[in-house]
Amino acid sequence: MQKDLKKTALNPWHKEHGGQMVEFGGWEMPVAYGTGIIEEHLHTRKYAGLFDISHMGRFLVAGEGANPFLEHVLTNNALALEHGMAQYTLIPNERGGAIDDAYLYRLDEGNEPSEARYLLVVNAANKDKDWEWLSDHRKRFKNLLF
Repeated sequence: MQKDLKKTALNPWHKEHGGQMVEFGGWEMPVAYGTGIIEEHLHTRKYAGLFDISHMGRFLVAGEGANPFLEHVLTNNALALEHGMAQYTLIPNERGGAIDDAYLYRLDEGNEPSEARYLLVVNAANKDKDWEWLSDHRKRFKNLLF
Protein backbone atom coordinates (compact mmCIF):
# COMPACT_ATOMS: atom_id res chain seq x y z
CA MET A 1 0.00 0.00 0.00
CA GLN A 2 1.22 3.54 -0.77
CA LYS A 3 2.81 5.43 2.11
CA ASP A 4 1.39 8.84 1.18
CA LEU A 5 -2.30 7.90 1.47
CA LYS A 6 -4.61 10.24 3.38
CA LYS A 7 -6.19 8.87 6.55
CA THR A 8 -9.53 9.70 8.14
CA ALA A 9 -9.87 10.45 11.84
CA LEU A 10 -11.35 6.95 12.25
CA ASN A 11 -8.33 5.22 10.66
CA PRO A 12 -6.86 3.97 13.99
CA TRP A 13 -10.31 2.67 15.02
CA HIS A 14 -10.67 0.76 11.74
CA LYS A 15 -7.28 -0.90 12.26
CA GLU A 16 -7.94 -1.71 15.94
CA HIS A 17 -11.18 -3.43 14.94
CA GLY A 18 -9.72 -5.60 12.20
CA GLY A 19 -10.43 -3.45 9.17
CA GLN A 20 -8.79 -4.82 6.04
CA MET A 21 -7.26 -1.60 4.76
CA VAL A 22 -6.96 -0.78 1.04
CA GLU A 23 -6.25 2.27 -1.11
CA PHE A 24 -9.42 4.04 -2.25
CA GLY A 25 -9.33 7.37 -4.06
CA GLY A 26 -6.08 8.38 -2.39
CA TRP A 27 -7.28 7.33 1.08
CA GLU A 28 -6.46 4.34 3.28
CA MET A 29 -9.91 2.85 3.90
CA PRO A 30 -11.33 -0.43 5.25
CA VAL A 31 -12.90 -2.74 2.68
CA ALA A 32 -14.11 -5.39 5.15
CA TYR A 33 -13.95 -6.52 8.78
CA GLY A 34 -13.90 -9.84 10.60
CA THR A 35 -13.67 -13.27 9.08
CA GLY A 36 -15.60 -12.54 5.92
CA ILE A 37 -18.10 -10.44 4.03
CA ILE A 38 -21.04 -12.74 4.81
CA GLU A 39 -20.43 -12.51 8.56
CA GLU A 40 -20.10 -8.72 8.26
CA HIS A 41 -23.31 -8.50 6.21
CA LEU A 42 -25.28 -10.60 8.72
CA HIS A 43 -23.94 -8.59 11.66
CA THR A 44 -24.93 -5.33 9.97
CA ARG A 45 -28.43 -6.66 9.19
CA LYS A 46 -28.95 -7.90 12.76
CA TYR A 47 -27.29 -5.06 14.71
CA ALA A 48 -25.86 -2.06 12.87
CA GLY A 49 -23.07 -0.98 10.59
CA LEU A 50 -20.64 1.92 10.42
CA PHE A 51 -19.53 3.56 7.20
CA ASP A 52 -16.80 6.18 7.48
CA ILE A 53 -17.71 8.99 5.08
CA SER A 54 -15.12 11.50 6.27
CA HIS A 55 -13.04 10.91 3.12
CA MET A 56 -15.88 12.00 0.85
CA GLY A 57 -16.21 15.39 -0.80
CA ARG A 58 -18.61 17.87 0.78
CA PHE A 59 -19.86 20.99 -0.98
CA LEU A 60 -22.01 23.59 0.77
CA VAL A 61 -24.51 25.27 -1.56
CA ALA A 62 -26.50 28.24 -0.26
CA GLY A 63 -28.25 31.47 -1.15
CA GLU A 64 -31.16 32.48 -3.35
CA GLY A 65 -29.56 30.81 -6.35
CA ALA A 66 -29.10 27.45 -4.59
CA ASN A 67 -32.38 25.87 -5.69
CA PRO A 68 -32.16 26.85 -9.38
CA PHE A 69 -28.51 25.74 -9.43
CA LEU A 70 -29.27 22.35 -7.86
CA GLU A 71 -32.26 21.84 -10.17
CA HIS A 72 -29.87 22.39 -13.10
CA VAL A 73 -26.94 20.20 -11.99
CA LEU A 74 -28.72 17.27 -10.27
CA THR A 75 -31.33 14.76 -11.41
CA ASN A 76 -33.62 15.00 -8.36
CA ASN A 77 -35.86 17.78 -7.10
CA ALA A 78 -34.02 19.67 -4.34
CA LEU A 79 -37.22 21.61 -3.57
CA ALA A 80 -38.89 18.37 -2.47
CA LEU A 81 -36.51 18.05 0.49
CA GLU A 82 -37.72 19.12 3.91
CA HIS A 83 -35.33 20.43 6.57
CA GLY A 84 -33.02 17.68 7.82
CA MET A 85 -33.86 15.30 4.97
CA ALA A 86 -31.58 13.87 2.28
CA GLN A 87 -31.94 12.28 -1.13
CA TYR A 88 -29.77 10.15 -3.34
CA THR A 89 -29.13 11.88 -6.64
CA LEU A 90 -26.93 11.93 -9.73
CA ILE A 91 -24.77 14.63 -11.26
CA PRO A 92 -25.49 14.18 -14.97
CA ASN A 93 -23.42 15.36 -17.89
CA GLU A 94 -24.87 17.16 -20.91
CA ARG A 95 -25.54 13.84 -22.69
CA GLY A 96 -27.50 12.34 -19.79
CA GLY A 97 -24.66 10.14 -18.53
CA ALA A 98 -23.61 10.15 -14.89
CA ILE A 99 -20.60 12.16 -13.75
CA ASP A 100 -21.09 10.91 -10.19
CA ASP A 101 -23.70 9.85 -7.71
CA ALA A 102 -24.19 11.92 -4.56
CA TYR A 103 -26.34 12.65 -1.54
CA LEU A 104 -28.01 16.02 -1.12
CA TYR A 105 -28.94 17.16 2.40
CA ARG A 106 -31.18 20.14 3.17
CA LEU A 107 -29.68 21.96 6.14
CA ASP A 108 -31.87 25.06 6.52
CA GLU A 109 -35.01 25.53 8.55
CA GLY A 110 -36.34 28.53 6.65
CA ASN A 111 -38.84 28.54 3.84
CA GLU A 112 -37.53 31.52 1.87
CA PRO A 113 -35.24 30.83 -1.12
CA SER A 114 -32.61 33.16 0.34
CA GLU A 115 -32.42 30.88 3.41
CA ALA A 116 -31.76 27.71 1.43
CA ARG A 117 -28.65 25.76 2.49
CA TYR A 118 -27.69 22.33 1.19
CA LEU A 119 -24.81 19.91 1.64
CA LEU A 120 -23.85 17.87 -1.43
CA VAL A 121 -21.76 14.80 -0.55
CA VAL A 122 -19.82 13.26 -3.44
CA ASN A 123 -17.44 10.33 -3.84
CA ALA A 124 -13.85 10.89 -2.71
CA ALA A 125 -12.36 9.62 -5.96
CA ASN A 126 -14.44 12.10 -8.00
CA LYS A 127 -14.32 15.10 -5.67
CA ASP A 128 -11.99 17.24 -7.79
CA LYS A 129 -13.74 16.33 -11.06
CA ASP A 130 -17.16 17.05 -9.50
CA TRP A 131 -15.97 20.40 -8.08
CA GLU A 132 -14.63 21.47 -11.47
CA TRP A 133 -17.82 20.48 -13.32
CA LEU A 134 -20.13 22.14 -10.75
CA SER A 135 -17.94 25.27 -10.66
CA ASP A 136 -18.20 25.60 -14.44
CA HIS A 137 -22.00 25.56 -14.17
CA ARG A 138 -22.28 27.91 -11.18
CA LYS A 139 -21.30 30.88 -13.35
CA ARG A 140 -24.84 30.91 -14.80
CA PHE A 141 -26.50 31.49 -11.42
CA LYS A 142 -26.76 34.70 -9.40
CA ASN A 143 -26.85 34.93 -5.60
CA LEU A 144 -25.24 31.54 -5.15
CA LEU A 145 -22.81 30.73 -2.36
CA PHE A 146 -20.76 27.69 -3.32
